[in-house]
Amino acid sequence: MDNLQFGAFVAQMRKEQGITQKELADRLNVTDKAVSKWETGKGFPDVKLLEPLAQALGVSLVELMQGKRQEAKILTVAEADAAVSQAMGQSERTTARRYLRLFRWFLIAACGLCLLWLTPQALIYITFWRMSRRFVPSNAAEIGVIGGADGPTAILTASRPLSPLATFLAVGIPLILLVACIILAVKVWRLEKKLK
Repeated sequence: MDNLQFGAFVAQMRKEQGITQKELADRLNVTDKAVSKWETGKGFPDVKLLEPLAQALGVSLVELMQGKRQEAKILTVAEADAAVSQAMGQSERTTARRYLRLFRWFLIAACGLCLLWLTPQALIYITFWRMSRRFVPSNAAEIGVIGGADGPTAILTASRPLSPLATFLAVGIPLILLVACIILAVKVWRLEKKLK
């Protein structure tokens, strides 16, 4: 059973009962948007909502899980186990996708923070590199930029050589974190797609 088949069955049973998505949502203590997601196949209800959903729609739990009405009233144990197993697996995949999406957004936010950190650092180092070729002795490296809003005046000051450790801490670590977060975000996104 897939989300689309499940959703079509829920929509059909809801319409047969003559209730709206909002009324069904109120009976289950969820939002009408959640019911809409179930019916369109974009989501799947939590396992603990399956039995109340089946009762609200007037169907058995097995019928709900199989996405169709049963002609026979008696099911074999294997059929019931298969239906419950499918529902549990679908619910677990939906939950896993939610957590993966949350983790992906966390990684994207971390990439943004790394970029925010790196942008001024990179601009300072690029500006210093360009200006140092003309005005500053080659062994001076720590810089500060002073400028006003009234024009393109910039005064570069150099006081001491940049240490490799300071450069690595200021630029290297955020750059490594940025690359790692991008790689992880892509991998999480691919895993999220596989779970659909």
